[in-house]
Amino acid sequence: GKRTRITLPSAFSAFYFLLFIGVCTWWACHFPISHLGFNALCVMVAFFTGGHLVCLYLYQSSFAQDMFSPAGLWARLFGLKAIIKPGNCSSFDINLNTQHDWPVYVNPGILFLLYISVTIVLKISSYSLGRTDKGTLHCAFTLIEDDSLPLICVYISELVMFVCAGLSGEAAADNPLRLVGRMILHQSYICALIAMMVWSITYHSWLTFVLLLWSCVIWMLRARQRFATLCSPFILLYGLALCCLQYVWAMDLETELPQHIGTMSLRQLGLDRLLFTLTFWLLLRQSVKDMFSRKKRITAPLQEVTTGGEREHQERQFCLLFVTGRNESILKVFGGLVMSLYAKYWIYVCGGMFIMVSFAGKLVAYKIVYMLLFLLCLCLYQVYYSLWRRLLKAFWWLVVAYTMVVLIAIYTFQFEDFPGYWGNFTGFTEQQLADMGLETFKLSELFTSIVIPGFFLLACILQLHYFHKPFMRITDLENDTPIHRKKGIENPDLVQSTEEVRSEEEDLITEQEVIPSKWGLVMDRLMVLSSKFSDTLTHVQSFIWRVLELHIVKIVAYFVVWVALLEPSAMNLVLVLLWSFAMPYGRFRAMASCLSTIWVCVIIVCKMLYQLSVVNPAEYSNNCTVPMVNETSLQPDEMLNSTLYKAPVDPANWFGVRKDATILGYTKDHLLVLMLLVFEATVYRHQIHHYRQQQRSPPPIPIIFPQTTRDTLDKGLLHCIKYLVDYSFYKFGLEICFLMTVNVIGQRMNFLVIIHGCWLVAMMVQRRRAAIAKIWSKYCLFLVVFMIYQYVLCVGIPPALCIDYPWRWRTSVTIHSALVKWIYLPDFYTIPNSRNLISDFLLLICASQQWAVFENEKKEEWMVMGGENKDKPDPMEDMPFNPAPNFINCRSYLDMAKVLVFRYMYWFVLSVVFVTGATRISVFGLGYLMACFFFLLFGTRLLIKPSRTRLVLWDCLIMYNVAVIISKNILSILACVFVLKMQKNFCWVIQLFSLVCTVKGYYDLSNKECSLPVEEAGIIWDSICFFFLLLQRRVFLSFYFLHVSADLQASARQASRPE
Repeated sequence: GKRTRITLPSAFSAFYFLLFIGVCTWWACHFPISHLGFNALCVMVAFFTGGHLVCLYLYQSSFAQDMFSPAGLWARLFGLKAIIKPGNCSSFDINLNTQHDWPVYVNPGILFLLYISVTIVLKISSYSLGRTDKGTLHCAFTLIEDDSLPLICVYISELVMFVCAGLSGEAAADNPLRLVGRMILHQSYICALIAMMVWSITYHSWLTFVLLLWSCVIWMLRARQRFATLCSPFILLYGLALCCLQYVWAMDLETELPQHIGTMSLRQLGLDRLLFTLTFWLLLRQSVKDMFSRKKRITAPLQEVTTGGEREHQERQFCLLFVTGRNESILKVFGGLVMSLYAKYWIYVCGGMFIMVSFAGKLVAYKIVYMLLFLLCLCLYQVYYSLWRRLLKAFWWLVVAYTMVVLIAIYTFQFEDFPGYWGNFTGFTEQQLADMGLETFKLSELFTSIVIPGFFLLACILQLHYFHKPFMRITDLENDTPIHRKKGIENPDLVQSTEEVRSEEEDLITEQEVIPSKWGLVMDRLMVLSSKFSDTLTHVQSFIWRVLELHIVKIVAYFVVWVALLEPSAMNLVLVLLWSFAMPYGRFRAMASCLSTIWVCVIIVCKMLYQLSVVNPAEYSNNCTVPMVNETSLQPDEMLNSTLYKAPVDPANWFGVRKDATILGYTKDHLLVLMLLVFEATVYRHQIHHYRQQQRSPPPIPIIFPQTTRDTLDKGLLHCIKYLVDYSFYKFGLEICFLMTVNVIGQRMNFLVIIHGCWLVAMMVQRRRAAIAKIWSKYCLFLVVFMIYQYVLCVGIPPALCIDYPWRWRTSVTIHSALVKWIYLPDFYTIPNSRNLISDFLLLICASQQWAVFENEKKEEWMVMGGENKDKPDPMEDMPFNPAPNFINCRSYLDMAKVLVFRYMYWFVLSVVFVTGATRISVFGLGYLMACFFFLLFGTRLLIKPSRTRLVLWDCLIMYNVAVIISKNILSILACVFVLKMQKNFCWVIQLFSLVCTVKGYYDLSNKECSLPVEEAGIIWDSICFFFLLLQRRVFLSFYFLHVSADLQASARQASRPE
């Protein structure tokens, strides 16, 4: 009936509309209906539908259309449409009138479908009366009257009754859908309040504005469920009144009915409106049910005395109740798990909605207030956790209240004459009101502008009323419950209910054996599988959280500095300053995180405020005067591309803010930085909570696998991998730092990295680990100062001063742009590439970690767990025996891997040295080849020589490798800056040293007389060779290599023994 009345509103269709409303209201009020009454209702619907179809059919004749014109009042009132045009009586052709809308053609088909459906229901009803007895029918009617059944049409209920009559009582009681339906009905007030908000947002009018205010008031109340049930009759009546008014005005009576009352339009289609009222009927039904329950509790019923004939029936009913209670307990546990997930993660949904409501559409003032509230919450969470917890509920109330004000202001501003009222009340102009967010939108824009704050309001209300208390229990670090007391279930009420159900189950099984249902078996199996999956997931999560605990600070530092390098500015300089000092000096890391959070929030707010239309950079931008040719060393084309002269200079750009078309894309990097900083605090607090639950302290040293030690290294390949995961930087951190230094040199190849090369040489000549450790603190301090200095060069002086740098002045010594770029000087034309500094910061991170290693390797717990870090030229000095086990006989896969590394690595490294020299045809390559042939000349004799002799020769090769790298960096000034002169006069030097600029942005020259050896340039192969040379040096210093050397000596003695 509902679908019939909405396709074509008319007086005839009003019967179905009113019948549907009446039946649904009857059901919602818990009024009973007999089988006879139901059949009478079906017969009435069938007769009326048949008559309606006959009227539509007869109206297609020319006689009927002449009597009641299609444009007349009566035809339009009763929905009589001329689907077929009247034609010539002598012709049998049917002329279809195609001028109507699609509901006119669909309406007869739906009427016929309704007639067939009602007829089938009547047939099924009569058949069920003949095949079922009284008891079965009573069971079926009981199922129909059950509260858990959803709101459906009465003929569908009859069909369900017939099907249910053939089922056993156990199957009906064991149906989990009934329990789910009962739960949904119990929470119907939530659905009703959401429907009221969506209704008002979808259809903008004064009448629906009442629903918006009504729902907001109920949401704000503490006893919102009780108040919603009290208001349910009035809410339903108001909704039905709106639907009836809409139905009348949707008829084809435009000339007879007024279309406006004042400024409010009365003609809106209402398909979704009646769907909204379904939730109102559910709410009314639950309200009536609660009223009956209260009356039953007040008047306690008398107990019936049962006879022996009814005992069997009662035992069967008790068994059904047991099965139902068992399913209810399972659903309670499942519901508790779902609620715990919502309690943990719904706040992330609210955070995402904060970002959505702040950046969706045009940026205005009220959205900036949203972002300001969000940033204040995150800052407080990061800086002062206990205060954040105390103020969190007040924060949600503030957000809810502010959102309601915003929603009501935008909603009412769309009515006529209201913009004038707002302008007179505030004294703002139309543009200023638009900057605040108050403007008249089109229909599509209005829906977006209202629906996003509306859903955000709903998300915050759900968090405040339903998930705030469990979230506060979860995040309480002061009162942690040990995990062995929780037994994996966070809700103790669920544990108690489950134990009660289990005790009842045991008592019942002792009295009577109950055959488990299929649903029960499936649920038992699912519970077992879910328990196993939960255990596995818990172990994986613990591993991930532990990895994050150890490395999150490095991830945060890297990403923060990378974002600062993407946009060099004065405000981002603070971030670089904080994290450059925080990496080597660990005691400042917590302070750096807190200050970075606050400062990033300031940057985001400044960027958002700068996008408002009241900020006009054209009013205060500077136009720098272009210098004369004799006043600057810049070429004319270079001046056109200089920051000073190509456009008016906005002073705000130097600080780090500018106008941008997409504010979300402009601020997303700093938003990600903020999220990462908050996530860092979350990781640390999660681990504190985890250790308190486990009732243990964190591992004494920061490793992932606490059971892995130096003693377990040789037990197997898996133990070896775990050891390397935990202690790889502890054992090889110094070599990693050397490799990172070479990486910095290769990435940049300019004047400043020569200083890195000098430090590399200074540390390599020390040769001993203890000597390097003495100067490492000074090296870390140098890296910090050098990093900040280079970023200051990238920021430069404010261009708004209109002062060019001295090296651009016209003097006797001209410094052209390529030399400025190579020296890495600040400039407005050749702006320094700040992104290359990320390799410097990676070096700083590694050096800081190595400084910590130098301090830790002196501690006893590190020496016991990770082993001693010693690099004596003779490992067996002061050692009574070799502590490393003999692996020569290959008794395991680990021994095979050791043979490959300690016995054959030497020959592989020599092959790498040979390839490094052979692929670079230059003087440097010749040195690699000579060194390779020199060591090959020794053969295995070098491996059995004394350790000191072997290390001296190998260190000479490493020093040559470092000298080549530094030499190529120094010669890059010829390849990048003076390449044109070198091609003209010194082509032989280019070919001799393979001089090619490997850094982009200098020159793009092609000279046929002196071709550049592009494929032979760079230090990639030199870096690879450096890596393997350092690795082989560590092999020479290890105890494992002594077994290889002893085996080679034994083989040499045996070969020299006379036969």
